[in-house]
Amino acid sequence: MKSKPVFELPEVERDLEEAIVHYESWHADGREHFLQKYEETVSWIEWNPDSFPKKYGRVQRAILKKSYYIVYFIQEENRSLILTVLDGRRNPDVIRRIVSRRRWAKR
Repeated sequence: MKSKPVFELPEVERDLEEAIVHYESWHADGREHFLQKYEETVSWIEWNPDSFPKKYGRVQRAILKKSYYIVYFIQEENRSLILTVLDGRRNPDVIRRIVSRRRWAKR
């Protein structure tokens, strides 16, 4: 187990806003509810990124508890980098393309 700080690509902010809009459409305190789940997941990634399975090559995934949303991230030498946060019910090919595009664009 080795902890690492967690950083996000700038595009993740847009992903979070889309997820929040979804949660606010049916949950009274949707923003707070979703952000709490997200922050909890990020804390787990920071604490032990090796505990999450690899999904697309080096890209790992962490599912937000009791949610359809998934955090996709990669580990670098001194940090973990969140690439995207997506609704896991999307077409797997679309998810793979988004993850791949962001992974390579970050360089």
